[in-house]
Parts: sequence; structure tokens; C-alpha cells
Amino acid sequence: MAVFACLGDSITSDQVTGIGTVVARKLGATVCGNFACGYATCSDWHDGARNVTRVTLTEPPNTNTDDNVLSNQVRRLLQALTPRGGEIRWHHPASGSFALPPEVGTGLGTLPPPDILYIAISTNDGNHPFNAVADDAEAVLRQPYGALDRCGIASALRWAVETLRCACPQARILVATPLHAVSDQPWMSEESTGLKRRIILRVCEALGVEVIDSFRDSGFTPEVAAAHGGVHPDEEWKERIACFVADTIRDRCLPD
Repeated sequence: MAVFACLGDSITSDQVTGIGTVVARKLGATVCGNFACGYATCSDWHDGARNVTRVTLTEPPNTNTDDNVLSNQVRRLLQALTPRGGEIRWHHPASGSFALPPEVGTGLGTLPPPDILYIAISTNDGNHPFNAVADDAEAVLRQPYGALDRCGIASALRWAVETLRCACPQARILVATPLHAVSDQPWMSEESTGLKRRIILRVCEALGVEVIDSFRDSGFTPEVAAAHGGVHPDEEWKERIACFVADTIRDRCLPD
């Protein structure tokens, strides 16, 4: 049986839709760490080039706040992996060692090393002028890890994947593209969601990370979304999407 952990936004989180935990159940995972939060963005909050995200290990509620970002989910996962009371640190092979200040927090030792890490996030990116979605993947992929500012989807996703690889070298990492959404919010438009998908595909291709293309392959088309929740899939489609994700993970990662 596998140890499963997931990161993401309201569609994945137990605060709202809970698809991540349903995926773990369908996989028969022995342990599930669901670090996703409602309203989370992939990119950190920033003021121009200055990152203004609060680094915290406290799980935010389903709120649109500057601490509710993917990077803090990664930090909470690292805290769960670190032995109780231990310094939360990781070593990047090309950029050296990194650690969280002890005043931010120390290890909890509540999660065994995961076999599978699932990331599904970006629905909310673009919901403020400062995190308008732009495809800067080519420039981001040329940067050293230590220079990643996480101020866009490409930078934040690359930082998350490389950090998780440092902390969980045995884990298989899979990143999902965003689902179609039907909403009057411009950052959830078909054009914006398609752009997010392209950025995710490019970053994952460069990093050699497997993609679950939920945008294209889950069956949650714009027409289905309009009839079954709009942004958050209803109970029927929560189960269907979880089946799609679990079947994809099982086929790629779990032996018979």
C-alpha cells in the first residue's frame, strides 16, 4: 500500500471539494497527507519583484490571503516529514542547503516518506493584478534554484517540484493541469486556463515530471462543468475526476 500526499487548491482540499483525499481512498493508500487549501494560488503573492508572502506553517482557512500559496503547503509537508522537534531543512544538489528558521517552526514527524506526490493547483492564479498569469517558463527554467522568486506559476511550480524532490527523493511526483471552469471570473476563462495548462506542461517537460492532463482528459469539459458545479465539481463529478486521477496514478506508478 502506498503513502500518498497531495497539494492544491479548493478542488483538491478537504476544506471544499476534497478530490485529493478521494483519490487516496481509491488508491487504497495507507496514509494520506492532504495539504491543499481552498483559495490557494500556485504563485506567491508579490509587490512587483518583491515577494510579500508570509512564510508560515499554519494552515490557512479557505481564504484569499497572502499566506495561502503552494510554497507554504510544501513547507507544511516538509514539517510533517521532519522528525519531531528537528530543523526543517533540505539540500538541493546544485544550490546547497536550505532551512526554515526555528521561529517559523520545527518538525512534527507525522508523515512517513510518501510514495506518491500529487500537485493540482493554478485555478486561482490571476485573481489579483499582481499575479496576472504570464508565460515566463523559458526564462524561469534558465535560473538557478536559489534565484526562483515564485512570483509566477512557472517559478512557483519549479520551486515546489525541486524542493519536494530534495525532501522525498523516492516519491513519484505527478502534476495535474487545471480543470475547465465555468465562471464569470476572467482568471478562470478558457483562455486563461489554457495558458496555465501550457505553462505547467512546459515546466513539467523540462523537469521530467509526469503530467495528469485533467484539462484535456478528465471528461470535465466546459459543457459538463456548466451543468455540474461550474468551478467545483459536484458529487457525481468529484467521484469521476477522482477515479480518473487514481486510475492514471495506478497505471503509471503502482505495480499490479
